[in-house]
Amino acid sequence: MSRIPKFPSTATKENKPTFINGRNTTRTLGIGLSDADKKSLLLNHTKPMRSTTSATVAAPRLKRSATAPSSATVPNKTAKVEKKTTTVAPRIAPYDYKARFNDLVEKHKAMKSELNDLRDKHLEVSDEYEKVKETVEGSITERDTLKDKLLNTLKDLRQKSSEYESLKLDYEIQKRENEELNNKSKLLDDVTKSLKLKIMEFDKLKTEFDDLTRRHKSLNEETEALRVLTDHLKKISVEYDKLQLDYKDAVSTITKNKTDSEALQNILATMYRDQRVLRNTVQDLKGNIRVYCRVRPPLESEASKPLYNLNVLDACSIEVEKIELLNSARKGKSQHSFSFDGIFTPHSSQEDVFAEVSPMVQSALDGYNVCIFAYGQTGSGKTYTMEGGCGVEQYGIIPRAINMIFTCMEDLKRMGWELTIKASFLEIYNEIIYDLLNSSKEQESHDIKMVNSKGTDLYVSNLKEEEVKSSHDFIRLLIFAQRNRQTAATLNNERSSRSHSVAQIKIAAINEKRKEKFTSNLNLVDLAGSESGKTTQRMDETKHINRSLSELSKVILSLQTNQSHIPYRNSKLTHLLMPSLGGNSKTLMLVNVNQFDESFNETLNSLRFATKVNSCRTVKAKKNITMVDSL
Repeated sequence: MSRIPKFPSTATKENKPTFINGRNTTRTLGIGLSDADKKSLLLNHTKPMRSTTSATVAAPRLKRSATAPSSATVPNKTAKVEKKTTTVAPRIAPYDYKARFNDLVEKHKAMKSELNDLRDKHLEVSDEYEKVKETVEGSITERDTLKDKLLNTLKDLRQKSSEYESLKLDYEIQKRENEELNNKSKLLDDVTKSLKLKIMEFDKLKTEFDDLTRRHKSLNEETEALRVLTDHLKKISVEYDKLQLDYKDAVSTITKNKTDSEALQNILATMYRDQRVLRNTVQDLKGNIRVYCRVRPPLESEASKPLYNLNVLDACSIEVEKIELLNSARKGKSQHSFSFDGIFTPHSSQEDVFAEVSPMVQSALDGYNVCIFAYGQTGSGKTYTMEGGCGVEQYGIIPRAINMIFTCMEDLKRMGWELTIKASFLEIYNEIIYDLLNSSKEQESHDIKMVNSKGTDLYVSNLKEEEVKSSHDFIRLLIFAQRNRQTAATLNNERSSRSHSVAQIKIAAINEKRKEKFTSNLNLVDLAGSESGKTTQRMDETKHINRSLSELSKVILSLQTNQSHIPYRNSKLTHLLMPSLGGNSKTLMLVNVNQFDESFNETLNSLRFATKVNSCRTVKAKKNITMVDSL
């Protein structure tokens, strides 16, 4: 690769840009080089060509052939330059030296600027040439390195080729040996397969032999078993003949017993009916309204309270008296005697009380409406008598009654009766009826209405009824109702009932065999405690309680005097108890009293009211039984 000269130096003396020879160099270069020659000089780094000699462009260099212009494009540009040069400037007069001098100065400046541009281009091309030279030298060094590697590789290749030839010979030898071994292996496989087949046949024969041996043994055992069974069947056949005879005798005996059983069932039903009639006849003789008095014993915390004299004269009579002392001197003595259907002393237990009450519960099971209610002042033991305390021994009338009902249900089922028990709980608080099975504070209104226009039976509207399948279900509902009942503390009792509570048990029974059915109601009422204004701190409740009890007294008095109008509707309590007091119902009243001297006046009022109730005579209660076919 030839070194590019820094500047062309082969020009003739006429073309040197000096003033030594007396010629104008700028004018000569400006006239002698066209624009195409200048561009060709910059691109090809060759000496400039005069337009007068030739219009061809120098041949391009090998390394810069990509950037050299084509021969087709250069003549066009030269032609354009020639066209421009053909336009001659205006001719200057020969005598105008100043104009000629100015023209020469301008041309000299232009040529000088072109010379400076060419020098800059020449420097750039020289730098690029050095870079290319360095690249070429690096390529030569890399070529020598690759040549050494190639020689080494060729040497290794020759060595590997010799090794390959030796390995190829070894491979051929091993191949022949492997073929011989494969042939021997095939022979061994054939022998092995034949042996396996023989072994399988042997195992199969052995299995068949063992199976046949087992079967033979099993057949021998079955034969022996069949022989034993044959002997046993002979014995069973004899026993079967005997059993056939016994079966015929048993069938005749069962038929006879069935006939006797039906006869006994009829006798039992007749006896039950006669017993029911006799039992209710005794109840009617005793009176449809029966009154019992129960005296509450003082608690351990009340041992220091003064007591009045209370004497039990006999099983049905009681006498109370209060001795007033003034200045330690005897001032007077007042005795009051009362007679009822029975007296429960302070030593009487809950079981003793229920023993007298149970015939009324039995009447409800016989189809009669029954009402049992407790009356008395606050703290006399009404709620304990009706509901009781904790434990079976402390159960009151209500839980004992439901236990008795479910106990008798089993006997009634054996006689063909199917019973359905439904329970509801309500309270009358400040002359408003509340459903105790509904814990909501905002309840629907509950009104007392007639079942029909002909009878005297009543019902309470919008009252929730729950069917109970056992006494446990009823006790659960009773506890729920107790929590919703209105209670408060008074001077006589820490937790006094401030409302009249009614537990209603509806009994529906049907006997498909006898085509009979009945419906009865058992009302168990715990009245609120009567109390004077001196012993209470809740006057509004006390007024409503005393007013309802006063209306109850008026109703009893009207019944006692046989008045034409009985004021049942003056109070919700008397309206609800109307069927029990003057209708188709059997009623039992328990008047509860205590022995405290401070309660003597309230005790007298309670006993007098109970005497009035005991003297009432109502119409005879009727059984609510109907025939199924008539429905």
